[in-house]
Amino acid sequence: MKRATIGKLLMDKNNNAPVLELFIDGTDKKVYLWIGACEAWALAMSIENFHLIRPMTHDLIISAVESLGGILDRVVIHSIENGTFLANLIIKRPTDIPGQPGQVQQYIEIDSRPSDCLVIANKLDLPVYVTSEVLLEAAVGESISSLGTEDVEREKQEFKTFIEDFDLNDLKDYLDKKDEGMKD
Repeated sequence: MKRATIGKLLMDKNNNAPVLELFIDGTDKKVYLWIGACEAWALAMSIENFHLIRPMTHDLIISAVESLGGILDRVVIHSIENGTFLANLIIKRPTDIPGQPGQVQQYIEIDSRPSDCLVIANKLDLPVYVTSEVLLEAAVGESISSLGTEDVEREKQEFKTFIEDFDLNDLKDYLDKKDEGMKD
């Protein structure tokens, strides 16, 4: 499992859908997640540290968990099923066990949409993790550091164009071409 950092919100112009960029810490890899417009708005508000007078749904979840004695601990994006990313919001709850001194940390995993988890993670500065399974299936690398300056600029422009015109079939084709290039 690798830690991830929330990057930019982008727009998939082909599908008119928001895309969230996650940087995989310690690597040159990124993972792109398509998210709903409402979640993109909530995440953008959170990134900009903008607070509304009344609590939104993500604020309600945070408040409810904390009111029940839970501590929001981390987010884990753990798998992809049928093109859909799956995540868990991990909650830590101190629990007394009869016959044992002190409290034991009980961990509760709540099945969640990654977009909702990431809004909560951003609001509370929680760590975000991506499993190796997800990285193998969905991570895109930028292995341009060994190229010359002109090649680097060309690669950057191609990558920017790729993201701007992105759709899922393009990603599959891109990864297939990259795999073929590795075999040569």
